[in-house]
Amino acid sequence: MELDSVEQKTIRSGIPGLDELLGGKGFPEGSVTFIVGGPGTGKTTFGLQYLCSGAEVGEFGVYICLDENLNSILGHSAALGLNVYGYSKEGKISLVDSSPPSPNAAKALKFLRSPQTSLSTLLHTISSATKGVGYPLRPAKRVVIDSLATLILQFPGDAERRLAIKGIIDTVRPLKCTTLLLSELSHSSSDRAYAFEEYLADGILLMRDLTTPQTSDHSFSVEKMRGIPHDKRLHPYRIARGGLTVFSNEIIDY
Repeated sequence: MELDSVEQKTIRSGIPGLDELLGGKGFPEGSVTFIVGGPGTGKTTFGLQYLCSGAEVGEFGVYICLDENLNSILGHSAALGLNVYGYSKEGKISLVDSSPPSPNAAKALKFLRSPQTSLSTLLHTISSATKGVGYPLRPAKRVVIDSLATLILQFPGDAERRLAIKGIIDTVRPLKCTTLLLSELSHSSSDRAYAFEEYLADGILLMRDLTTPQTSDHSFSVEKMRGIPHDKRLHPYRIARGGLTVFSNEIIDY
């Protein structure tokens, strides 16, 4: 069989308007995609919505929380009308809390340096959590890791950070899960340099707040998606009850 005759399997994002930017298909099955954005741009909402849409069609998911505690996450999702708690009770979404136990800076730093959040422990957690979700146990199809910001604090050096994130990517790839890695955007400029680790991923979706003297927009773009024809233009998106909607028919022109 010729390579160009093999059709790329895909998995629906569950984000209205997004799949239209991904060739009408969605994420490549088994891919690893960075969701990159600044605070308040809706990265966590995106990840939870992605998992809920999978649960609706029998694609079991794992949410690994490295930053905000799960009670806060569940409250946020309920306010948006996302049934994360219900799906977790039904065994369709596994919630793994690896967040720091206290907002106190000194305690949080001590926690970050402890074996509990060491890279090897995290990689073991990812591998174990994805092997079985619900009862009876079923392998996960979707994984969200939220977010890499806390992990990066443990590895301030560029080389160490790259190896740590490469370790995560190398861990999830053999699991054949379609994985989203949520990551912080250091600035909102459209002239953005790639972080080195982003080159290791299959896809990069960028979520920004673009402000001018005339207007302020949530801006969404697909910067990279291997194996899928994609629209790289800037599109507005909205966060409301039910989650995110990307307006694929509208273009932001700056």
